[in-house]
Amino acid sequence: MSTNTINTVRRQNELAGTAQKDIGLAELDGFQLPVDVTEEMLDRMQKGVQVLGMADTMTLPRLEMDVPQFGVPRLSGHTRDEEGSRTQNSEAESGKVQFNATDKQYYILVEPKRDALKNTHYGPDQFGQYIIDQFIERYGNDLGLIGLRAGASSGNLQSLGGAAELDNTWTGWIARAEGDTQSVDDQGDSTRIGLEDTSTADAGSMPTIANTDGSGNPQPIDTSLFDQTITTLDSRYRDGDGVDPVLMTSPNQVQRYAMALTEREDPLGSAVIMGDSDITPFSYDLIGVNGWPDEYMMFTDPNNFAFGLYEEMELDQTRDTDTTYEQRLHSRNWLEGQFDFQIKEMQAGVLVTDLQSPTA
Repeated sequence: MSTNTINTVRRQNELAGTAQKDIGLAELDGFQLPVDVTEEMLDRMQKGVQVLGMADTMTLPRLEMDVPQFGVPRLSGHTRDEEGSRTQNSEAESGKVQFNATDKQYYILVEPKRDALKNTHYGPDQFGQYIIDQFIERYGNDLGLIGLRAGASSGNLQSLGGAAELDNTWTGWIARAEGDTQSVDDQGDSTRIGLEDTSTADAGSMPTIANTDGSGNPQPIDTSLFDQTITTLDSRYRDGDGVDPVLMTSPNQVQRYAMALTEREDPLGSAVIMGDSDITPFSYDLIGVNGWPDEYMMFTDPNNFAFGLYEEMELDQTRDTDTTYEQRLHSRNWLEGQFDFQIKEMQAGVLVTDLQSPTA
Protein backbone atom coordinates (compact mmCIF):
# COMPACT_ATOMS: atom_id res chain seq x y z
CA MET A 1 0.00 0.00 0.00
CA SER A 2 1.43 3.35 -0.98
CA THR A 3 2.05 5.80 1.83
CA ASN A 4 2.97 8.83 -0.29
CA THR A 5 -0.41 10.50 0.15
CA ILE A 6 -0.52 9.97 3.90
CA ASN A 7 3.04 11.19 4.37
CA THR A 8 2.45 14.30 2.28
CA VAL A 9 -0.61 15.36 4.26
CA ARG A 10 1.06 14.44 7.53
CA ARG A 11 4.00 16.71 6.70
CA GLN A 12 1.62 19.55 5.92
CA ASN A 13 0.06 19.13 9.36
CA GLU A 14 3.29 19.09 11.35
CA LEU A 15 4.10 22.21 13.32
CA ALA A 16 7.12 24.31 12.46
CA GLY A 17 10.24 22.88 14.04
CA THR A 18 10.84 19.16 14.26
CA ALA A 19 12.52 19.06 17.67
CA GLN A 20 10.09 17.58 20.17
CA LYS A 21 10.45 18.46 23.81
CA ASP A 22 9.06 16.36 26.64
CA ILE A 23 5.85 17.59 28.25
CA GLY A 24 5.75 16.94 31.96
CA LEU A 25 3.54 18.10 34.80
CA ALA A 26 5.99 20.93 35.42
CA GLU A 27 5.03 22.43 32.05
CA LEU A 28 1.32 22.23 32.84
CA ASP A 29 1.07 25.53 34.67
CA GLY A 30 -2.46 25.84 35.97
CA PHE A 31 -5.83 24.31 35.20
CA GLN A 32 -5.96 25.56 31.59
CA LEU A 33 -3.13 24.34 29.38
CA PRO A 34 -1.03 26.91 27.56
CA VAL A 35 -1.88 27.09 23.86
CA ASP A 36 1.58 25.93 22.79
CA VAL A 37 1.26 22.83 25.00
CA THR A 38 -2.15 22.04 23.47
CA GLU A 39 -0.68 22.37 19.98
CA GLU A 40 2.26 20.14 20.82
CA MET A 41 -0.04 17.49 22.26
CA LEU A 42 -2.16 17.68 19.09
CA ASP A 43 0.98 17.31 17.00
CA ARG A 44 1.92 14.15 18.90
CA MET A 45 -1.62 12.78 18.50
CA GLN A 46 -1.38 13.32 14.73
CA LYS A 47 1.80 11.30 14.57
CA GLY A 48 0.29 8.43 16.52
CA VAL A 49 -3.23 8.25 15.06
CA GLN A 50 -3.49 7.51 11.35
CA VAL A 51 -6.63 9.46 10.46
CA LEU A 52 -5.56 12.57 12.44
CA GLY A 53 -2.30 12.57 10.51
CA MET A 54 -4.20 12.44 7.22
CA ALA A 55 -6.80 15.09 8.06
CA ASP A 56 -6.39 18.86 8.17
CA THR A 57 -6.13 19.49 11.90
CA MET A 58 -6.09 22.85 13.63
CA THR A 59 -6.61 24.49 17.00
CA LEU A 60 -9.62 26.81 17.31
CA PRO A 61 -9.29 30.14 19.15
CA ARG A 62 -13.10 30.21 19.55
CA LEU A 63 -15.67 27.49 20.14
CA GLU A 64 -17.74 28.61 17.17
CA MET A 65 -16.04 29.98 14.09
CA ASP A 66 -16.19 29.92 10.30
CA VAL A 67 -13.09 29.05 8.32
CA PRO A 68 -13.31 30.35 4.72
CA GLN A 69 -12.94 27.54 2.21
CA PHE A 70 -12.54 27.93 -1.55
CA GLY A 71 -13.71 24.99 -3.60
CA VAL A 72 -14.04 24.36 -7.32
CA PRO A 73 -15.27 27.73 -8.62
CA ARG A 74 -18.32 28.23 -10.77
CA LEU A 75 -18.31 30.61 -13.71
CA SER A 76 -17.87 34.07 -12.22
CA GLY A 77 -17.16 36.32 -15.21
CA HIS A 78 -19.42 38.31 -17.55
CA THR A 79 -19.47 39.45 -21.17
CA ARG A 80 -19.35 43.02 -22.49
CA ASP A 81 -20.78 44.58 -25.64
CA GLU A 82 -18.45 46.40 -28.02
CA GLU A 83 -19.38 49.74 -26.50
CA GLY A 84 -20.58 48.38 -23.18
CA SER A 85 -19.20 48.90 -19.71
CA ARG A 86 -17.90 46.49 -17.12
CA THR A 87 -20.30 46.86 -14.22
CA GLN A 88 -21.04 43.29 -13.16
CA ASN A 89 -19.45 41.78 -10.09
CA SER A 90 -16.81 39.12 -10.73
CA GLU A 91 -16.02 37.82 -7.26
CA ALA A 92 -14.75 34.34 -6.49
CA GLU A 93 -17.27 32.13 -4.72
CA SER A 94 -16.19 31.03 -1.25
CA GLY A 95 -17.74 28.60 1.15
CA LYS A 96 -17.23 28.21 4.89
CA VAL A 97 -16.19 25.39 7.17
CA GLN A 98 -18.37 26.04 10.19
CA PHE A 99 -16.90 24.62 13.40
CA ASN A 100 -19.08 24.42 16.49
CA ALA A 101 -17.51 22.85 19.59
CA THR A 102 -20.02 24.29 22.07
CA ASP A 103 -21.34 21.74 24.60
CA LYS A 104 -18.97 19.08 23.27
CA GLN A 105 -16.72 18.37 26.24
CA TYR A 106 -14.75 15.14 26.32
CA TYR A 107 -12.47 14.03 29.14
CA ILE A 108 -10.09 11.20 29.91
CA LEU A 109 -9.35 10.02 33.46
CA VAL A 110 -5.95 8.49 34.28
CA GLU A 111 -5.46 6.98 37.73
CA PRO A 112 -1.97 5.43 38.01
CA LYS A 113 -1.24 3.32 41.06
CA ARG A 114 1.70 4.16 43.28
CA ASP A 115 3.17 0.78 42.43
CA ALA A 116 3.21 1.81 38.78
CA LEU A 117 6.34 3.78 39.61
CA LYS A 118 8.09 0.46 40.18
CA ASN A 119 6.84 -1.13 36.96
CA THR A 120 7.80 1.47 34.36
CA HIS A 121 11.03 2.91 33.04
CA TYR A 122 9.93 6.32 34.31
CA GLY A 123 11.64 7.51 37.47
CA PRO A 124 9.93 9.57 40.18
CA ASP A 125 11.00 12.81 38.47
CA GLN A 126 9.62 11.61 35.11
CA PHE A 127 6.29 10.26 36.24
CA GLY A 128 4.51 13.37 35.03
CA GLN A 129 5.68 12.46 31.52
CA TYR A 130 4.16 8.99 31.94
CA ILE A 131 0.78 10.57 32.72
CA ILE A 132 1.02 12.89 29.72
CA ASP A 133 1.97 9.99 27.44
CA GLN A 134 -1.10 8.11 28.64
CA PHE A 135 -3.31 11.12 27.93
CA ILE A 136 -1.93 11.58 24.42
CA GLU A 137 -2.28 7.90 23.49
CA ARG A 138 -5.81 7.51 24.86
CA TYR A 139 -7.15 10.90 23.80
CA GLY A 140 -5.73 10.56 20.30
CA ASN A 141 -7.17 7.05 19.90
CA ASP A 142 -10.62 8.26 20.99
CA LEU A 143 -10.48 11.32 18.73
CA GLY A 144 -9.81 9.10 15.73
CA LEU A 145 -12.74 6.79 16.50
CA ILE A 146 -15.13 9.67 17.22
CA GLY A 147 -14.08 11.47 14.05
CA LEU A 148 -14.76 8.44 11.88
CA ARG A 149 -17.81 6.83 13.51
CA ALA A 150 -19.78 9.32 15.62
CA GLY A 151 -23.39 9.59 14.48
CA ALA A 152 -23.00 7.28 11.46
CA SER A 153 -26.14 5.38 10.50
CA SER A 154 -24.18 2.13 10.70
CA GLY A 155 -20.97 1.19 12.49
CA ASN A 156 -21.28 4.11 14.92
CA LEU A 157 -19.72 4.40 18.37
CA GLN A 158 -22.54 2.43 20.00
CA SER A 159 -21.59 -0.52 17.80
CA LEU A 160 -18.19 -0.43 19.54
CA GLY A 161 -19.84 -0.43 22.95
CA GLY A 162 -19.80 3.33 23.42
CA ALA A 163 -22.55 5.30 25.09
CA ALA A 164 -25.40 6.71 23.01
CA GLU A 165 -24.48 10.22 24.17
CA LEU A 166 -21.25 10.02 22.17
CA ASP A 167 -23.16 9.57 18.91
CA ASN A 168 -25.66 12.22 19.98
CA THR A 169 -22.98 14.78 20.84
CA TRP A 170 -20.59 14.58 17.89
CA THR A 171 -21.03 14.25 14.15
CA GLY A 172 -18.12 12.38 12.60
CA TRP A 173 -16.91 12.60 9.02
CA ILE A 174 -18.99 9.69 7.72
CA ALA A 175 -22.14 11.04 9.37
CA ARG A 176 -21.41 14.47 7.87
CA ALA A 177 -21.13 12.89 4.43
CA GLU A 178 -24.45 11.11 4.93
CA GLY A 179 -26.22 14.43 5.53
CA ASP A 180 -24.99 17.53 7.32
CA THR A 181 -27.61 19.72 8.98
CA GLN A 182 -25.39 21.51 11.49
CA SER A 183 -23.36 23.49 8.97
CA VAL A 184 -26.27 25.39 7.45
CA ASP A 185 -27.83 28.56 8.78
CA ASP A 186 -31.35 28.95 10.09
CA GLN A 187 -32.70 29.92 6.67
CA GLY A 188 -31.50 26.65 5.17
CA ASP A 189 -28.93 28.27 2.88
CA SER A 190 -25.76 26.24 2.73
CA THR A 191 -22.52 27.77 3.95
CA ARG A 192 -20.62 25.60 1.48
CA ILE A 193 -20.40 26.30 -2.21
CA GLY A 194 -21.67 23.77 -4.72
CA LEU A 195 -20.78 23.00 -8.31
CA GLU A 196 -23.91 24.53 -9.79
CA ASP A 197 -25.72 26.34 -6.98
CA THR A 198 -25.66 26.80 -3.23
CA SER A 199 -28.75 24.81 -2.37
CA THR A 200 -28.60 22.60 0.70
CA ALA A 201 -29.25 19.52 -1.43
CA ASP A 202 -26.03 20.10 -3.38
CA ALA A 203 -23.72 21.19 -0.60
CA GLY A 204 -25.19 19.54 2.50
CA SER A 205 -24.42 15.91 1.66
CA MET A 206 -21.87 13.94 -0.31
CA PRO A 207 -22.72 12.04 -3.51
CA THR A 208 -23.53 8.50 -2.38
CA ILE A 209 -23.44 5.03 -3.92
CA ALA A 210 -25.41 2.19 -2.29
CA ASN A 211 -23.46 -0.99 -3.06
CA THR A 212 -26.45 -3.35 -3.18
CA ASP A 213 -28.04 -5.74 -5.61
CA GLY A 214 -31.59 -5.42 -6.96
CA SER A 215 -33.00 -6.68 -3.66
CA GLY A 216 -31.04 -4.28 -1.45
CA ASN A 217 -28.47 -6.82 -0.28
CA PRO A 218 -24.93 -5.50 0.41
CA GLN A 219 -22.33 -6.55 -2.15
CA PRO A 220 -18.58 -7.19 -1.78
CA ILE A 221 -15.95 -4.67 -2.74
CA ASP A 222 -14.61 -5.15 -6.28
CA THR A 223 -12.98 -3.38 -9.21
CA SER A 224 -16.22 -2.33 -10.84
CA LEU A 225 -17.22 -0.54 -7.63
CA PHE A 226 -13.97 1.42 -7.73
CA ASP A 227 -14.68 2.47 -11.31
CA GLN A 228 -18.21 3.60 -10.43
CA THR A 229 -16.96 5.50 -7.40
CA ILE A 230 -14.18 7.29 -9.26
CA THR A 231 -16.37 8.33 -12.18
CA THR A 232 -19.06 9.61 -9.80
CA LEU A 233 -16.66 12.24 -8.45
CA ASP A 234 -16.56 15.35 -10.62
CA SER A 235 -13.25 15.40 -12.50
CA ARG A 236 -12.44 18.86 -11.14
CA TYR A 237 -12.11 17.29 -7.71
CA ARG A 238 -9.95 14.36 -8.75
CA ASP A 239 -7.53 15.74 -11.31
CA GLY A 240 -6.78 19.30 -10.18
CA ASP A 241 -3.48 20.71 -8.98
CA GLY A 242 -2.80 19.78 -5.38
CA VAL A 243 -5.74 17.35 -5.28
CA ASP A 244 -4.82 13.80 -4.32
CA PRO A 245 -7.94 11.73 -3.63
CA VAL A 246 -7.67 8.20 -2.27
CA LEU A 247 -10.07 5.34 -1.67
CA MET A 248 -10.50 4.89 2.09
CA THR A 249 -12.14 1.92 3.77
CA SER A 250 -11.46 -0.50 6.61
CA PRO A 251 -8.25 -2.58 6.71
CA ASN A 252 -10.43 -5.71 6.54
CA GLN A 253 -11.99 -4.59 3.24
CA VAL A 254 -8.53 -3.86 1.81
CA GLN A 255 -7.41 -7.35 2.82
CA ARG A 256 -10.49 -8.86 1.20
CA TYR A 257 -9.78 -7.10 -2.10
CA ALA A 258 -6.11 -8.06 -1.91
CA MET A 259 -7.15 -11.68 -1.46
CA ALA A 260 -9.33 -11.44 -4.55
CA LEU A 261 -6.33 -10.15 -6.52
CA THR A 262 -4.14 -13.04 -5.39
CA GLU A 263 -6.57 -15.45 -7.04
CA ARG A 264 -5.66 -14.02 -10.45
CA GLU A 265 -3.35 -16.27 -12.44
CA ASP A 266 -1.07 -13.50 -13.63
CA PRO A 267 1.97 -11.59 -12.32
CA LEU A 268 -0.25 -9.09 -10.46
CA GLY A 269 -1.67 -11.79 -8.22
CA SER A 270 1.80 -12.98 -7.27
CA ALA A 271 3.05 -9.43 -6.69
CA VAL A 272 0.18 -8.62 -4.33
CA ILE A 273 0.50 -11.72 -2.20
CA MET A 274 4.27 -11.19 -1.92
CA GLY A 275 3.77 -7.55 -0.92
CA ASP A 276 5.66 -6.31 -3.98
CA SER A 277 2.76 -4.30 -5.41
CA ASP A 278 0.73 -1.45 -3.99
CA ILE A 279 -3.03 -1.68 -4.38
CA THR A 280 -3.87 1.24 -6.63
CA PRO A 281 -7.14 0.74 -8.55
CA PHE A 282 -7.01 2.95 -11.62
CA SER A 283 -3.91 4.68 -10.17
CA TYR A 284 -5.66 5.79 -6.96
CA ASP A 285 -4.40 4.48 -3.62
CA LEU A 286 -6.63 2.11 -1.67
CA ILE A 287 -5.98 2.78 2.02
CA GLY A 288 -7.15 0.83 5.04
CA VAL A 289 -7.84 3.38 7.77
CA ASN A 290 -7.65 2.10 11.35
CA GLY A 291 -11.06 2.39 13.00
CA TRP A 292 -12.98 2.77 9.74
CA PRO A 293 -16.28 0.80 9.81
CA ASP A 294 -16.51 -2.12 7.38
CA GLU A 295 -19.79 -0.88 5.89
CA TYR A 296 -18.35 2.21 4.18
CA MET A 297 -15.81 3.44 1.66
CA MET A 298 -15.06 7.04 0.72
CA PHE A 299 -13.22 8.56 -2.22
CA THR A 300 -11.80 11.98 -1.40
CA ASP A 301 -8.60 13.83 -0.61
CA PRO A 302 -7.93 13.11 3.10
CA ASN A 303 -7.18 16.80 3.53
CA ASN A 304 -10.90 17.35 2.87
CA PHE A 305 -11.43 16.12 6.45
CA ALA A 306 -11.17 19.00 8.93
CA PHE A 307 -10.68 18.60 12.67
CA GLY A 308 -10.79 21.55 15.05
CA LEU A 309 -9.60 21.27 18.67
CA TYR A 310 -10.49 24.20 20.93
CA GLU A 311 -7.14 25.53 22.07
CA GLU A 312 -8.14 25.88 25.74
CA MET A 313 -7.73 22.29 26.88
CA GLU A 314 -7.90 21.72 30.63
CA LEU A 315 -6.03 19.43 32.99
CA ASP A 316 -6.87 18.77 36.62
CA GLN A 317 -5.01 16.65 39.16
CA THR A 318 -5.89 15.61 42.72
CA ARG A 319 -3.54 13.76 45.05
CA ASP A 320 -4.35 14.32 48.71
CA THR A 321 -7.85 12.84 48.84
CA ASP A 322 -9.49 9.89 50.55
CA THR A 323 -9.82 8.09 47.22
CA THR A 324 -6.14 8.36 46.34
CA TYR A 325 -5.09 7.07 49.76
CA GLU A 326 -7.66 4.27 49.97
CA GLN A 327 -6.88 2.97 46.47
CA ARG A 328 -3.13 3.68 46.74
CA LEU A 329 -3.24 5.96 43.73
CA HIS A 330 -0.37 8.18 42.71
CA SER A 331 -2.94 10.75 41.57
CA ARG A 332 -6.22 11.24 39.74
CA ASN A 333 -5.78 13.16 36.49
CA TRP A 334 -8.36 14.53 34.08
CA LEU A 335 -7.72 15.93 30.61
CA GLU A 336 -10.69 17.65 28.97
CA GLY A 337 -11.13 19.29 25.60
CA GLN A 338 -13.76 20.44 23.12
CA PHE A 339 -13.62 19.71 19.41
CA ASP A 340 -15.58 19.38 16.19
CA PHE A 341 -15.26 17.54 12.88
CA GLN A 342 -16.05 18.96 9.46
CA ILE A 343 -15.85 18.14 5.76
CA LYS A 344 -14.66 21.12 3.76
CA GLU A 345 -16.31 20.38 0.41
CA MET A 346 -19.11 17.81 0.30
CA GLN A 347 -18.98 17.49 -3.48
CA ALA A 348 -15.25 16.81 -3.34
CA GLY A 349 -15.93 13.22 -2.35
CA VAL A 350 -18.08 10.14 -2.87
CA LEU A 351 -19.46 8.00 -0.04
CA VAL A 352 -20.08 4.29 -0.67
CA THR A 353 -22.46 2.49 1.70
CA ASP A 354 -23.61 -1.11 2.12
CA LEU A 355 -20.29 -2.87 1.66
CA GLN A 356 -20.67 -6.56 2.38
CA SER A 357 -18.92 -7.70 5.54
CA PRO A 358 -15.40 -8.99 4.76
CA THR A 359 -16.20 -12.14 6.74
CA ALA A 360 -19.41 -12.90 4.81
